[in-house]
Amino acid sequence: TDSTNMQLWNTHNPFRALLVCADGYMVMWDYKNSPFLSTFNPLVREQRSGADLFYFDRGDKVDVAADTFSNEVRVLLAEHAPGNTRLAVDKIMLHGLRALEAQGFEIMEGEELTEKCRAVKGPDEILAMRCASHTCETAVAEMERFARLNVPLGQTSEDDIWAVLHAENIRRGGEWIETRLLASGPR
Repeated sequence: TDSTNMQLWNTHNPFRALLVCADGYMVMWDYKNSPFLSTFNPLVREQRSGADLFYFDRGDKVDVAADTFSNEVRVLLAEHAPGNTRLAVDKIMLHGLRALEAQGFEIMEGEELTEKCRAVKGPDEILAMRCASHTCETAVAEMERFARLNVPLGQTSEDDIWAVLHAENIRRGGEWIETRLLASGPR
């Protein structure tokens, strides 16, 4: 669904979940009071909240939230995939896993399926990838220009150079840079 909001934070604090039923019915659990993060997507039929099953957000009530979430999943699957108790899951917190198992689900490995689905790109996604590539190339060129002008002056650090890349990326709509792979000086 590629609903974007705080992507890097979400990689280590899973607040979002997506259920794709066998009949194609799709439900997105997102931030409470933030359905607008996925309402633009015609594939998402319902927006809910309550999949944030981690301690920072739920404290000592993670188990209660996990039970509520897993019950919602059970009800949805009973309607959209009657009799099916197999559920492929990509990533899940332990409380969520145990709660789904307690609802009678057999949890299957879902990462391969998820990645194969993500590999299929439509025209809009290909265009977005081209835009992202152009943004990156432009930002790297600006970073190189800055480095060539300022490093010989002797008062420019790798952090200064790196900051140019980030600024140029953000200026062009980029969201974040995955890793810090900048090194200068002789090899």
